[in-house]
Amino acid sequence: MREHLRPKTLPNRTSPWLTVDEEREDRQAAAEAHLAVLRTQLPDLMARFARIPDPRRPKSVRHRLTVVLLYGVILFCFEMASRREANRELSRPGLWEALGAAFPDLDSIPHGDTLERVLERIDPGEIEAALMARMRTLLRRQKLQALMVDKGYVVAFDGTQLWMRTTPFAPQALHAKHGDQVHDSAYVLKAMVVCPEGVTLPLGAEFCENAVIPTGQTISETLKQDCELKAFKRLCARLKEAFPRLRMMIVADGLYACGPVVKMCRRYGWDLMLVLKDGKLPQVWEEAKKLHRLDEQRSTVVHRCRGREQKFWWANGVDYEFQDGTRWCAITVNVVVCEERWTETKVDSEGQQTKDEKTARHAWLSGRSLNAQNVHRRCNLAGRHRWDIELAIREEKHGAHIVHAYSLDWRAIKGWYYLMLLASLINTLALYSTRLWRWVTEYGVRATIEFLWATYSGRWLDLDRLRVAARRPPQLRLTV
Repeated sequence: MREHLRPKTLPNRTSPWLTVDEEREDRQAAAEAHLAVLRTQLPDLMARFARIPDPRRPKSVRHRLTVVLLYGVILFCFEMASRREANRELSRPGLWEALGAAFPDLDSIPHGDTLERVLERIDPGEIEAALMARMRTLLRRQKLQALMVDKGYVVAFDGTQLWMRTTPFAPQALHAKHGDQVHDSAYVLKAMVVCPEGVTLPLGAEFCENAVIPTGQTISETLKQDCELKAFKRLCARLKEAFPRLRMMIVADGLYACGPVVKMCRRYGWDLMLVLKDGKLPQVWEEAKKLHRLDEQRSTVVHRCRGREQKFWWANGVDYEFQDGTRWCAITVNVVVCEERWTETKVDSEGQQTKDEKTARHAWLSGRSLNAQNVHRRCNLAGRHRWDIELAIREEKHGAHIVHAYSLDWRAIKGWYYLMLLASLINTLALYSTRLWRWVTEYGVRATIEFLWATYSGRWLDLDRLRVAARRPPQLRLTV
């Protein structure tokens, strides 16, 4: 199995086209490949959007709700940095002529403010439900089986702060005191399917939100604020309802290595690999080391991966007692530790090479017993790829520009974020499809999106050829 599918280096060369006709033909082929992937996703997505109740007055509607919401998805697909930029750039006729050739239902160009007013009034959960429905379809059609590790899908959880304001913008926002000022922030927990190839697909998200403060009370008089663990509990309940039979392996950072999380995952029938830090759960650490010393030879294995020498040791059946609310609970957990070393070669300013010995140590709470046959898969192919969700969040902030405040209305904030997740899903499927992979390996992910945007907006396309291509049966094939 490949460690990472995305190319790490790109060719450093001049333009591959010698004539304008060659460039036009290449752009035409890229647009047809892109629209072929969109045709596997957008029709069902638009049908799902059509089921959302439209809160607007019927006689004053100029753009159908499906078109307005799809406008928001396209906004994030082409990584518009703000509503103002989207209004300026997405209103160009070239893009909508090209999309209209493949999707005749896109018969109008809405305004970003229209989308904002709609998102302020509809239930954002309906948009997240559309995301989960898309993922259910992909899983049911077995499009993502190559992403499985140890007969399950690795689902990573992590939270991130979208942005912060020094002035109150919504009573549901989290409050943090910095000196004499109280800052309000939008904080979200997301779940993503990750895999060794580096592909990440959004599964759902839950905002940390406080209860609305009653009139006459101050912040200090309210109950304890919402937190990431509470949001995790709510999000897991929705995921279990949306994917009741999906085999998951939950991977998360050291915050989640606690008894209530392990207990909930076992109740849902989920596997887990949670980062276990040195200072976390000292009683578990102490007993794990004692159990390992009892049978050190059979619970230790040496492995080599990515040029690193790894030594794994583990302890199965470690007793763990914790307090869940007012009750004391006792469970057994499994602990695995990876100690690795490798050599890095550095070149100084004088061209002399020096070798530097590096070491690292990683530990996890495992949901299943460890042995010499499964320790590599669980640690290297699952647990270590928790970091992929960190990379995906960074891409959202710098690519999708989600750190920009598209709205200050709490309901609309959630709606904008769920539209971004839908766009992220569609972009990932398109960029990792066999049709577009040639351009991704040549330009890279970000530059391929820019290349497609320049193609649609630059009047390069033959619309008659797009209409002919749109009549072919759509099919989605991924490179993984």
